[in-house]
Amino acid sequence: MRNRLPALAAGAALALGVSGLAHAQDAGAPAATEQVPSAAAANITDEQVNSFALAMNEVSSLNQKFSSQLAAAPDDAARTQIQQQAATEMTQAVETSGISPTEYHQIAQAAQADAELRARIGQAMQDNGIAPAN
Repeated sequence: MRNRLPALAAGAALALGVSGLAHAQDAGAPAATEQVPSAAAANITDEQVNSFALAMNEVSSLNQKFSSQLAAAPDDAARTQIQQQAATEMTQAVETSGISPTEYHQIAQAAQADAELRARIGQAMQDNGIAPAN
């Protein structure tokens, strides 16, 4: 469980990048690189993208919450306990959104390499009221 925290937190960090990139593309700014959609990204359904966007929002919130707790932890034992609690809550948040942690990581990895998927995630965030509309 402890090993999931960095991976889920990395996905949360990706969330912030996805949101900003999607907005930049919507605003007419050129993408950093034009990429052909990967086969993995092409197989990700709209339902999975929507679930990922919801999960990413929750994981990001939890990451912020637990980052401050980790910074204030008095010792290694307390940090370990906080990390375990964070991993549990992040995993639950992902599963509650309708995807597994494995699917979450796969979508996050695919989004790193696929501008079209990042745009789809950004749109799902807007559609769910997570990201401000342009």
